[in-house]
Amino acid sequence: MTVLLKDMKMAVTRINRRNLLQILEGKVKDPHEVVIKFYGSNCHLCHALKDQFVEISDEYDDLIFYAFNMESGAGLEKKYGFQGIPSICYVRTGGLKPVVRFMEEPKKPHKETWYHPTGIRVFINNNRS
Repeated sequence: MTVLLKDMKMAVTRINRRNLLQILEGKVKDPHEVVIKFYGSNCHLCHALKDQFVEISDEYDDLIFYAFNMESGAGLEKKYGFQGIPSICYVRTGGLKPVVRFMEEPKKPHKETWYHPTGIRVFINNNRS
């Protein structure tokens, strides 16, 4: 499925709603590990997190990193149980049902990016197969 091909030019690829739902709903049967940042166009924390998310993606050659704009994500927060943006999600595809985990809200949010880069790395590493 082309949705999961890592773009060699971009460390983080934007993903549309259709492809996002294919990943989250278990329609991708091949085994992949995916990290998704949910963001909004008008969210200053989301934009500030962008460079750090790209930097983190460069550290993991075997993971696929996506960014999804919540402007086309109506209903996703309620359906998947996360609150607000930015949000970070780890997905492992390839089983009968994908493993989908959202990063918890930080106890002490970073003033500029909400999530601390170290916290994102710990979240990813704790979910690796």
